[in-house]
Amino acid sequence: MERRILHLDIDAFLASVEQLRDPALRGRPVAVGTGVVASRSYEAKARGVHTAMPLHEALRRCPELIVREGDARLAERYRQRVAEVMRRFSPVVEVCSLDDFYADLSGVPLRIEQALEDATSVEPERSLTALCRELRAQIRAETGLSVAQGLGSTRTVARLATTKAKPGGICEVVAGHELEFLGDFAVEAVPGIGSKTAELLLQVGISTVRELWTVDRELLRQSFGARGEEIWFRCRGLDEAPVVATPTLRSISRETSFEPRAETDSQQRPFLRSMLAYLLDRAASELRKQRLQARCVQVRLHHIDGGREERSRSLAMATQRTDLLMAMAGELLDELLVRRVLVRLVGVSLTSLVAVGAVQGQLFGGEDTARNRLFAAVDAVRSRHGFGALVVGGATGVLGQLPHGPNGFKLRTPSLTK
Repeated sequence: MERRILHLDIDAFLASVEQLRDPALRGRPVAVGTGVVASRSYEAKARGVHTAMPLHEALRRCPELIVREGDARLAERYRQRVAEVMRRFSPVVEVCSLDDFYADLSGVPLRIEQALEDATSVEPERSLTALCRELRAQIRAETGLSVAQGLGSTRTVARLATTKAKPGGICEVVAGHELEFLGDFAVEAVPGIGSKTAELLLQVGISTVRELWTVDRELLRQSFGARGEEIWFRCRGLDEAPVVATPTLRSISRETSFEPRAETDSQQRPFLRSMLAYLLDRAASELRKQRLQARCVQVRLHHIDGGREERSRSLAMATQRTDLLMAMAGELLDELLVRRVLVRLVGVSLTSLVAVGAVQGQLFGGEDTARNRLFAAVDAVRSRHGFGALVVGGATGVLGQLPHGPNGFKLRTPSLTK
């Protein structure tokens, strides 16, 4: 079966999220980052602003540039929604980084046949652009985001095709035309060739993929080891690395860090307990969204002296109730707060996940049923008005101490991937 690999990249992802959050930013140059540009809108790119550029240089080039810090949690929710849409088109979707994805379309023949523009009898003449247009339209309708898509017989070809499709387009490399497509790319565009490797190749007069074809396979292997072998295959469009579906959810984690100062309230037990309650509320909300229950709760603390501690405990029965999970987390936090050292990070994880309905219910579970209805109502309000519309339980202790908006409290969050 001919391989059909799709690579999808969200255009100017973090900047686009900011423009979606604040419609007044649409059509204006926007950059996201602190210190350097992590993402910029295409309006900012047109004015000479590029990713990884120091912000002071970006503002020099574009004085009207609007700079935002970004919202890690909001961006993660958008990324998850894009992945959810893609899984309707393929059972094998790999979430590669913050804003790019792979999907193997070889294994969805019925959907492919329905999407073929020209269902000819000649396999290489078949096109998947109609499928990609449908996928692009659904992502736009459900998230408001623009995506670029590349199609090819390998991951490398698909990824490089995406660079030709930006912004918002579709580029398909027909099987048998890989070499024709790859030849004029600069060597540093090939995945696996970093700036140092490209510099070494340039020193010997090799700047394009076409020129790289002249290098002997054994010489590449001797020069760069196993990576040299991979480069030889990739620059010819012959790599066979599969698309690996992102593993199913095994745990749900939420955490945040602090700038600890002994003279502030950030180190008081009530504050830490309230912050833990908020983090657990977010984790439990995601648990219910995924129609899962958790049986194990883990709480972790990081101290400013480098010390890391964690405790976990299992419940008698798996649950998705925020109050039961918080009671367990509170006990674990009390057990961990025994050192007189400032805390710089608090986090919670829900593990031992099972699907709703996979656990035998209780015959006389009136309280459990009532509480589940309560949290379902809370989720419904938040789904319509934003997570910050309701602050429940112990999380109310954070009110007035952190900025709060429609999407909840603004946390200092080091990771965009949880």
